[in-house]
Amino acid sequence: MNLKIALAFSLTFTFGACMVLAVLFCGTAIGTDNSILPSRITAVYAQTTDHITHFPTSSNSEVLDGTLENSTTSTFSATGPISSLVITVPESDFNITNAFKVILTGGWNLSVNNGNVTDFAVQFIASPMDGSRPHVHQITDFRQYNNEKSITLTQDNSSSVNGTADIKINDTVVWEKADVSISISKGNIFIFDPNDLDTDNHFGDQQVYGIVARLIT
Repeated sequence: MNLKIALAFSLTFTFGACMVLAVLFCGTAIGTDNSILPSRITAVYAQTTDHITHFPTSSNSEVLDGTLENSTTSTFSATGPISSLVITVPESDFNITNAFKVILTGGWNLSVNNGNVTDFAVQFIASPMDGSRPHVHQITDFRQYNNEKSITLTQDNSSSVNGTADIKINDTVVWEKADVSISISKGNIFIFDPNDLDTDNHFGDQQVYGIVARLIT
């Protein structure tokens, strides 16, 4: 009986050792066989921005990559939400937690055709943190400067333009033809920057920020 048990144990041990060696061998083969790996890894980000990306198909990829880096487009449209704060900065002992804030929420859209702004609108509600005096801002009638160069969207989806716009509070124009700047950063961030002097420091010399939710080229 002891001989049978010893023989069974020996066979089981031998079979188990063979299985371990087989797994190790297969693992090594998978790790070194490049044929099963993708030739290109594409990063996927959790955002709703729509982009159309063209990858080079020619074997002369270095030349094509250089062309793509320098390429721009002068016709595009973008839209998204406004999500920003205007913070009252005291002269001393600044503490961002205790600083008075105005919460800005709303939306924006921008359309550019052949380097010219054909449509631009911003509307957001400004709500002081203490719940007092909420009001609505509308930015309309944008006009880019006459000497402004043609607007383009760069390869990394950035763009900027300067001009003037009417800024309303509750549908009434308060600042007419105020100097403003508009920019999109890498297809992700929208920035509206009104001139502080032209708006009587209403925005505290701060920019209004938003998100690019949709970008079409």
